[in-house]
Amino acid sequence: MTKQMEIDGIPVTVVRKKIKSFNLYVKAPDGQVRVSAPARTSDRAVCAFVRAHMDWIIKQQHIIRTRNVTRRYETGEHIPVFGVPYPLVVREAEARRDCGVRQEGNQLVLTAPAGSTCEQREELLRRWQREQLHEVAGDLLDHWAPLLHVQVREWHIKRMKTRWGTCNYSAHRIWLNLALAEQPLECVEYVVVHELCHLLEASHSERFWNLMTKFLPDWPQRRTRLNQKKKAE
Repeated sequence: MTKQMEIDGIPVTVVRKKIKSFNLYVKAPDGQVRVSAPARTSDRAVCAFVRAHMDWIIKQQHIIRTRNVTRRYETGEHIPVFGVPYPLVVREAEARRDCGVRQEGNQLVLTAPAGSTCEQREELLRRWQREQLHEVAGDLLDHWAPLLHVQVREWHIKRMKTRWGTCNYSAHRIWLNLALAEQPLECVEYVVVHELCHLLEASHSERFWNLMTKFLPDWPQRRTRLNQKKKAE
């Protein structure tokens, strides 16, 4: 028997059949979640199983959905700036000091050397995104750390393939994924609060999720939006 369910905002196809244990799949190309469950398993048990593996599911969905994203950083492409897509305009720089990225109205202008490569244009954009994310995340950390009564000794930004953020519990150190510069502000806030909660509870225990609910009650919706299928650009 096949049934469609929605668990914490994620659609799940549940197939009940004559097996002894659960099987979980995240399928390409869109990250569809499929669960095979023993025939007599209740919906409640299925929900508990999926929630227990939610971090793995989200990680796999992110890998699948970003695997084939290709950009040339050329005029006409769209680059999200905290969730808002901006058309990219590439211009040639008259001097090296003119190289960089800036917003002009509803456009994102990338000024690069004549004959620049895709990699050079990407590096200019990444540098600008790092600056934008550093400002936004810094304000969020300054706001949330006192509310959670935690101290962040240091935090950094880097490119990560499978995680939006990481936390070193003992060192009180947080890393944020540079790709957050393209995500909606509410999703950036979710990741910041998520990592700060890890300074109170290192694992994804029941206590951790209770803390998330206490400080950010709509975190499931934010997490779903963060990991939803990326729209074609």
